[in-house]
Amino acid sequence: MEDDRLGASRRLAARLRLLRVGGVRQSLARPADSPQAFVAGRQNLRVLLAGSGPVVGWGVSSHDLALPGALARAIAATTGRGVVVDVEAHPSAGVHRLARMVRAAGAGRYDVVILSATVADTVRMVEPARWRGHVTGLLQEVRASGAGVVAWLGAQPIRSLPPYDEEFRDFVQEHAERLNRAAREACAETGATFVPLPASPRAEGGRHRSPADYLFWARSIADALAPALIGHPVETGHHASTAEDRIAAIARLRLGEHKRDGRLEGLVGTAQRTLGAEIAMFTVLDDRTEWPIAAVGAALTEIPIEQSACLHTLESPDGMVVPDAEHDERFATNALVTGPAHLRFYAGYPVEAPDGTRIGAMCVFGRTARRPAESDSDLDVLRELALLAQRELWRFDPSAS
Repeated sequence: MEDDRLGASRRLAARLRLLRVGGVRQSLARPADSPQAFVAGRQNLRVLLAGSGPVVGWGVSSHDLALPGALARAIAATTGRGVVVDVEAHPSAGVHRLARMVRAAGAGRYDVVILSATVADTVRMVEPARWRGHVTGLLQEVRASGAGVVAWLGAQPIRSLPPYDEEFRDFVQEHAERLNRAAREACAETGATFVPLPASPRAEGGRHRSPADYLFWARSIADALAPALIGHPVETGHHASTAEDRIAAIARLRLGEHKRDGRLEGLVGTAQRTLGAEIAMFTVLDDRTEWPIAAVGAALTEIPIEQSACLHTLESPDGMVVPDAEHDERFATNALVTGPAHLRFYAGYPVEAPDGTRIGAMCVFGRTARRPAESDSDLDVLRELALLAQRELWRFDPSAS
């Protein structure tokens, strides 16, 4: 067989090279911020980017500058829609670890799932036929979960990876090409998209990777997925969250213990000033009450869930605006509208916990009704601020520490 010709001694030598790769990469920058990137826009596409290799972000210190941010921008430019990219990365994730990572992330709640493990398994010298079977099984599992578009990233040319620029480069490159062929066949069998990664432009100054490299790859990925992404339907089922889901997510983040948070209060203040509203809040909801964890313009501590406008926002596909609550049957008899507060205008956009559960909203209230024509621009502002608040919640996630 073809793999028998590799030779045990050469396999061992290549695996020893992996130790050198690890040593080199220990000194490289990699993103340490919240594992999410986004481009705010309407009808958000949710993307899971999982695995190793380019997903890890070697050479840069922010996910916005690495592949997630570049991919969000490239897909947004291709589709004209908002994009939120969640990242699940591990430096040495092969197909087996990747499968566990994808299951933990819940692939079914994403419109697009992009997987990467070819480089990691190349340097392990895995047997191609058996590896193809594992890749096929993982792709079938992800597609069966309900993910809309599924893609597998091929290995970029190994010659471009230090230290594979010396005597082993041709040997390892040949094996990468074997795995790329196996992955391409697995994608054809399962209906997934195989995305080859070409050699990226090398930045000057000896950097391992630069933002330009990640943007180059992101454009290649977006171009390959464009036929499936353009016109992709807006899925709303995976956004739903029950009261039990919210309670569990709020408890996990220990939001009830956070009295003041300067970053969240800054976002809420921006919402109030930008939209010219009397009141702005970032609220969270359990099964009985809604309360703000950041607020400007109101001393309100909590309201009963049955009076909550944000509960309706959580159930909306892309945020909600109420131009005049007195003429909206959902709120016309609400005590916040008929009582001393006399609120007339509301706009809100959902905020998700790191696990994807919708737990609250970035919202504004006003005592003067507004024209419906203003609704789109109000939501555009809240959408971006909500996504920024969502990113801040990663600081409270115990698994991220």
